[in-house]
Amino acid sequence: MIIVDSSTLILLAKSGMLDIMLNNLKEQLTISKTVCIETTIKNELFDAKLIKERINEGKIKVKEISNNKIYKKLLKDFNIGEGEAQSITLCLENKVPLIADDKKAINCCRILNIRFITALNLLVRLYKTQKISKAVVENILKKLQFYGRYDDKIIQKIKEEIK
Repeated sequence: MIIVDSSTLILLAKSGMLDIMLNNLKEQLTISKTVCIETTIKNELFDAKLIKERINEGKIKVKEISNNKIYKKLLKDFNIGEGEAQSITLCLENKVPLIADDKKAINCCRILNIRFITALNLLVRLYKTQKISKAVVENILKKLQFYGRYDDKIIQKIKEEIK
């Protein structure tokens, strides 16, 4: 199992990377109940429709947290959103990594020793393991750059890694 938070799941869907990732992931992609709501509430959006389809197909599993105490403590101590707090709670409960691009969520993972990967790092990994071509990686990177809130230095670093 691997957990993904709301903003990253939306980025993966918008960039065209979600299905590529799902087809190459060995673990079950899992989201919290709140992440499910946050990412599918706007029915008219393409990314919401895609995410809802993948949930209905069983490619994305929705799981509820069992430890409300940890969840509330994460909300309070780290000042993160509900989706991020539930995602990190699931990581702690199941001892699994998180796919996240939210700075506060990443900092929380670092403090709590939770393994994490960003969408950009995942893209590089897919390319380096020859799961996607250079043309596909470049196309997805442009979309991630457009939809994501990445610093130009980070994008430049990723471009150098995929040369």
